[in-house]
Amino acid sequence: MSEVRPEELDAIPYPDEAFNTWGAASVGVDPLAASFTSAPYQAVRPHVPFYRFVSYPDILDLRKMGYEMERFVPLFDRLEDVRYKEALTLSDMLHYPNPMLPWNPRRAREIELEIRSQLHEHGLGDMPTLIRRFLGKAFPGDTISYLSVDLINIFFWASIAEVADDIAWRSPNLSWKAEYLRFPIRSLGI
Repeated sequence: MSEVRPEELDAIPYPDEAFNTWGAASVGVDPLAASFTSAPYQAVRPHVPFYRFVSYPDILDLRKMGYEMERFVPLFDRLEDVRYKEALTLSDMLHYPNPMLPWNPRRAREIELEIRSQLHEHGLGDMPTLIRRFLGKAFPGDTISYLSVDLINIFFWASIAEVADDIAWRSPNLSWKAEYLRFPIRSLGI
């Protein structure tokens, strides 16, 4: 049996994908050395998105329904990047509907229920609950406000629309309903 040199040990990646792709390891710094860094917001300690904190049983439930978290990552990343002005605009769309817009929040809620019934018929009845649980991690504790609740609702509708697009081939009405739920996000160019 040959002896392993230290250079060879450094070339061996850690077995955990998360360890290799998150935080300090993603910028080439040893995570153990980075944990001793005193500066909190450096490249070795970048911001960790909220969807990295979901519980593993929820991820397994999502996989059981045939989805991976990566399916929703672009949408969840956009939620993290929403500016205050955009949040106010989206909130106004929910609370003060403009009669000149082809979108109404009451109708969006009705369409959400119709899509939920279709998801339930196709074995994806737990998907809305899981997505809502994932989105709830975006605003922990004291950061919840009326704006964050409105953002959760709008991004929940957009996430449900993603799932509805996947089963639209079974029920053609789902494609226009998904677009209706996506309207607030698309109106901002998101």
